[in-house]
Amino acid sequence: MMTYPDTAKDPNAVGGVFRDKSRGAEKSRERLTSVGKEWFNRCQQQRSKQEQQWYLNLAFYYGNQYVQPRVLNSTGSFDLYTPKAPPYRVRLIVNQTRKIIRKEISRLTAQKPNAFVVPASTEDQDVFAAQAGEEIWDSLWRRLKLPRVLRDAVFWQSVCGNGFLKSYWDPNKRDMDQNYSNPATGESTPVYGDISIIAISPFHIFVPDLMPTDIEEEPYVIHAQTRNVSWVRERFGIDATSNTIESVDNSMRTAMGVTGVDSRKDQVTVLEVWVKPGYLPELPEGGMFTIAANQLVDGVDYWPYEHGQYPFEKLDGTATGKFYNASIVEDLIPLQRELNRTRSQLVEAKNKMSKPQLTAEEGAVDAKRITTEPGLLIEYKIGMNPPQPLPLQGIPSYVTEELNRLYDDMADISGQHEVSNGSTPPGVTAATAISFLQEQDESIIAANYASIEEAIEKMAYQSLVYVKTYWDESRLVKTIGTEGTFDIKAFKGSDLRGNTDVRIESGSSLPTSRAAKQAFIMDLMKMGFVDPSEGLEILEIGGLNRIYERIQIDKRQAQRENLKMRVITDDDMALHRQAYFESQGARPDGVDPDSGMPLDPPLVVPVHTYDNHEVHIQMHNNYRKSQNFETASDATKALFEEHVKQHQEALAGVMTHPLTGMDPSDPNAPPPEEEEEMEQSTGPMPMPDLQSEAPPREEGGA
Repeated sequence: MMTYPDTAKDPNAVGGVFRDKSRGAEKSRERLTSVGKEWFNRCQQQRSKQEQQWYLNLAFYYGNQYVQPRVLNSTGSFDLYTPKAPPYRVRLIVNQTRKIIRKEISRLTAQKPNAFVVPASTEDQDVFAAQAGEEIWDSLWRRLKLPRVLRDAVFWQSVCGNGFLKSYWDPNKRDMDQNYSNPATGESTPVYGDISIIAISPFHIFVPDLMPTDIEEEPYVIHAQTRNVSWVRERFGIDATSNTIESVDNSMRTAMGVTGVDSRKDQVTVLEVWVKPGYLPELPEGGMFTIAANQLVDGVDYWPYEHGQYPFEKLDGTATGKFYNASIVEDLIPLQRELNRTRSQLVEAKNKMSKPQLTAEEGAVDAKRITTEPGLLIEYKIGMNPPQPLPLQGIPSYVTEELNRLYDDMADISGQHEVSNGSTPPGVTAATAISFLQEQDESIIAANYASIEEAIEKMAYQSLVYVKTYWDESRLVKTIGTEGTFDIKAFKGSDLRGNTDVRIESGSSLPTSRAAKQAFIMDLMKMGFVDPSEGLEILEIGGLNRIYERIQIDKRQAQRENLKMRVITDDDMALHRQAYFESQGARPDGVDPDSGMPLDPPLVVPVHTYDNHEVHIQMHNNYRKSQNFETASDATKALFEEHVKQHQEALAGVMTHPLTGMDPSDPNAPPPEEEEEMEQSTGPMPMPDLQSEAPPREEGGA
């Protein structure tokens, strides 16, 4: 159930049609109640034929495949009933529809779409904020159990041709990963307010215009929900026994085989109406209101979310050029009926042949004594002919051929041929040919994949907007590193810096063959791009994302260093020098009191032995070519120059001597005796952060 956002966040929420106690505001609320119910009835009537098809699709999916729709009255109400048949009639059900839908749901949800946040600018702050947004979304994906929610929505997309997701901020929902500790008392209190994402069936979403294909083009959207009477009483404090709106779940429950719920006594239809700005005079800025038990129970007269969109995402089935799409089940129903009929006729023919009909002269035998008992003795009157089996005709070959044609037609319509079911057509053995056939099967539902990616993109964008708006305090976010290790970071909404532009990689939701991925990793190992030990580990995990993450880890480390060096000021450098001098016991001017020599502190952002120097040099140089670096201070440019220089020295496998400034492996370097004399004359020098990677010295060498 949608719970309205915290109105205290919006200063314009004070007053308005929902909080004003005047007589005029009361009339406006009464009109909104009447308008909401009128809209709901109108939307329900104009899509009655579409609903009838949805109920039929559900019945076939659940195996109730001999039903027929029946109109009950002039208002268009209908139900599904099963016509009676003689007791000898066989009604076999070979439910190919469920098998095809199960396969389609598995294909559509097999792969998690890859999401990334586009930075608002090329500045490092926005780049890192975008990375934070990606980590938050990845955490929400696991914590809110979105794979399960997505499967529920894809079920409706596959069976009825339309599925919906709803993403909203629920201020009354407890965030189970958060607890605030009171520093005064030491007590831990739960944190309320969290993002909620749920799947919604098409039976519960109503729109006025059936032509636009985008839900954002609708002037209003109604989310009808069935709630318990006690829930409505506790939530809104009203008596819901006077509910007159028929539950939207009645026919759906019947089609799904759910019984035992008395909707008139126990259930209440709650209408949540979302209205775009400029459509109602009472809501000039848009808003939403809730109707329960013929009463207006809640609402806001402004658009509650910063993203300005409906909190609904639509998953499309087969395109129809209209708002409500079709399902593959609609095309399978005639074939499924014929398949059931043909198989039933074959069973009836088998029964007749195993127990043939008999012909006998009238009065020759007692028909009641004839049974199917083996070895049965049938007595007949003397002088009359014994009973004879009625000659039967053999089943024509075209009947069995028709069965094969039915299965082939179902495979063509659903796009699930032999390769989709784990086998190959006769004579096809080449891997490229098999891959091509698999791609052709996937291409028939490419639009379904694209619809899921678009819905997730919108859902992720809205979720980050909720984080930006409502995470006033830092919240812990659980992340998983590239090595599978867990990490906990603290983020708040301001950390995103407005970077909420989420994009889904096109085609990333398409299922990929595990064998193909393993073959690709093996090729990378052969070409030397992946170390064999790493490749074996990745093959065991069965994922390609880890390769990408391990490649990116060095780039991200270098990007963080860019940010650190870019924001370092002259004051920061002075503080760093002062702290180093104090740690070395030097005078304030940086002179060693023992040797009288000035000390040279290490870099503020040091070079480490574990750095990937090639990647660091490339990333630092790329940044030095940017426009942001051109505006940096001279001290910052000098810091970058020295930092890159140390990476280059480490990459060459050498490190200049702290006293001589020469390569220790150089044959012209001073001998150890001269080196000791220089140490005695100049005193000890601080060791840099970078450890030498030079080869061990040979006897007599420097």
